Amino acid sequence: MQLIAFILNLPWTILGLILTLLSLPRGIEIRKKPLSIIFKVRGFWWYSWLPGKKNVRAITNGHIVQLGPLENPKDLEHELVHVEQAIREPLIHPLLYTIENMRHGYTENKYEKEAYEKADNRE
Repeated sequence: MQLIAFILNLPWTILGLILTLLSLPRGIEIRKKPLSIIFKVRGFWWYSWLPGKKNVRAITNGHIVQLGPLENPKDLEHELVHVEQAIREPLIHPLLYTIENMRHGYTENKYEKEAYEKADNRE
């Protein structure tokens, strides 16, 4: 199942790799469970101009996790939950996440609630 999900999530994973290059990577780690590539990056300058996005600590796209300079100790665990969500809902997860965010907002987004609960890193 993980291999099929990885293949279906390739468009988002490739987007994550492109965004990682824009974020100036400074370190890399590969995890098998869940299958993910984790990058330490210098920042999210390409994202921080959006309202409310100045203090972003981490971002996940497909199987790519980016941890920025403001990262907290449990942020990696939180982002790996998002990778697990993408594996459960391959290809369509980012769309479902966006719809959930538009309908309920970030703090009431069911995907964020799950990630904060499992990682125990409430804001």
